[in-house]
Amino acid sequence: MPEVSPSVLIIRLDGIGDALALAPLLAALRRRVIPVDVVARRSNAGVFAAAAARRIIVADFELRSSSAANLGRIDELGRSLRAHDYSHVLVATEDPGGYRLAGAVAAPTRIGFSNGWGKPFKSLWARRFLTATIYRSAGVDRRARHECDVLFGLGAPLIGEERPTKDASELRTLVLEREPQPDERVAVQITTKWERLDIPLEHVVELVRRLAASAELRLLSARAEAPYAERVAQATDAAIDYFDDLVEWKAAIGAAPALVAPDSGAMHVAGTVGTPVVGVFPPGRNFALQVDRWAPWAARHRIVGAGDCWPERAAGALADLLSV
Repeated sequence: MPEVSPSVLIIRLDGIGDALALAPLLAALRRRVIPVDVVARRSNAGVFAAAAARRIIVADFELRSSSAANLGRIDELGRSLRAHDYSHVLVATEDPGGYRLAGAVAAPTRIGFSNGWGKPFKSLWARRFLTATIYRSAGVDRRARHECDVLFGLGAPLIGEERPTKDASELRTLVLEREPQPDERVAVQITTKWERLDIPLEHVVELVRRLAASAELRLLSARAEAPYAERVAQATDAAIDYFDDLVEWKAAIGAAPALVAPDSGAMHVAGTVGTPVVGVFPPGRNFALQVDRWAPWAARHRIVGAGDCWPERAAGALADLLSV
């Protein structure tokens, strides 16, 4: 431990699932009563409960723009954060804006990632804003660890050789604002992420029908994704529960006996709070590597590749989870 009392700023400017990979690190810092602030995007800031950090700071600057106006916004936020006298800034992102913000905060210790010879110019550029780096492969790496492990390594100067916890009862309090009333319905995330993973709508419809044959379902969707969700609803005659904010959506996942979802923010909420989850990943030559990096962290889970007959296999995986 450093001789002075540490105070930490963590910068994570990515999606909901990416942000949740910080949970084991946040838990370790909380156990040591080390004050932590987190800089997040407006889209992922609400994924953490109040217990996760002293404050969540929303960054509204663009992640990769080097325009004078955007650099000015980054510098302005950095100057405002200097007043908190952070001892450490941990840059848990690959986006240039995160590194620029670390430099603007100017804490004594600033740790981030370097891609070495995989991206030599980016690595040299990033070092301008950091005092120490951790190597991270620039591409698919067969030796790569789970994202929670990787981010946990940024905190090594503060937490030593401790391993990241997989105790969902501890991590759950970092995500859920309150303990939800248990719900007997299996949650299914209806999201455009299915399309973005090149999984056809008709396969999602088949999934819902197969799951409904053996379990009572609760279909969840963000209000912003209603056009896609309505197509599923019309094809299955199933009702959709729409959510306008993350608080109630997280609670719905935390209350469910299980969740079925693509590799998405919903899957990582379940994986953090301990809700058993069937996660569907797109097939491909990097399937195993993506699962190793992004599988649900702290919850019982089954992973299904979206190849042939995957809705049938997902229904079987859910039955297997519920039987344990």
